[in-house]
Amino acid sequence: MTKKSQRLLICAERCESKCCRSTPPALTSEDISRINKQISDDNWIRKIEESEKIVHIVEKKKESRDCYFLTERNLCSIYENRPLDCKLFPIFLKIKENKVGSYKIEWLVWYCPLTQEVSLETLLEEARKIIEDYLEKEPQIVFEYQTAMYESGGYKKKHFMKEEIITIN
Repeated sequence: MTKKSQRLLICAERCESKCCRSTPPALTSEDISRINKQISDDNWIRKIEESEKIVHIVEKKKESRDCYFLTERNLCSIYENRPLDCKLFPIFLKIKENKVGSYKIEWLVWYCPLTQEVSLETLLEEARKIIEDYLEKEPQIVFEYQTAMYESGGYKKKHFMKEEIITIN
């Protein structure tokens, strides 16, 4: 069984994809562009206008309040193109300090069966690799993610895990 299929089974069977039924994923401009290439309608996206900021999140299904992309089998219909927020899950981050090439990051975690089946350190290492790649190539995407998380309420009910400095050369 591949790592991907193992995780999908854990999500679909162990907890029935509860994360896909709670706070909708925050979106970056890159997420929107990537998903729009796969989805022909725009019913999947919701705009939130808070103060001077506009952020986007994945819309919920009207009839069930599930994520727009959650299938009847509790699987993600856009898994390969899912938002950054979903790729990182159950790990979240806040950039606490930003200096040229150096980022002080606070890592947060939300309870999920993956934290028991896959070690928390493994999940954190995977999230760190994703974020380091963005910080090296497109740091604005990480800041978009953070803004969308704040404005959409995505940081609620997350628990502090650790703080570290990531240096990008």
